[in-house]
Amino acid sequence: MYSQNDLKDKKMFVRVFNHEGKKIGRGYVAVATDSTLELTRSMEYAIISLKDIDYLKTKRSAGNNMLIGSIAGATTMGILGAATADPDAWIFSYTPAEGAAAGIVIGGLGGGILGGISSVFKSSMIFEINGNKEKWELFKTAINQKTSQ
Repeated sequence: MYSQNDLKDKKMFVRVFNHEGKKIGRGYVAVATDSTLELTRSMEYAIISLKDIDYLKTKRSAGNNMLIGSIAGATTMGILGAATADPDAWIFSYTPAEGAAAGIVIGGLGGGILGGISSVFKSSMIFEINGNKEKWELFKTAINQKTSQ
């Protein structure tokens, strides 16, 4: 009953890239100091220096949406395919194993496509930092506004 009244901390998920375009970190922003970005993810904790940051991307990648959609679609359609099996049917006869396999393939593909389409509507942002203090301050302000909403 009380869990519905508690406000969760809204943390921003970011992916951090260096000057060569290589991803050097990802996770939820724990702290953004004047010279470092501290990220948490599962049991990991990373501290990244401002001078190493070229740009940051918020939210997860489109591949994450596609993976989640594929898993959900494959699971749902696999269960439906197995549950609706009728080996004695006159036109479409199939066993539960065949129905599950077909459902997994069709659901996985369909869910992946829908996940890819849904990623278009994610309002992901890119923050160009290039080791610049002024741009870093703008990013910190954006994080504070996002987490206070």
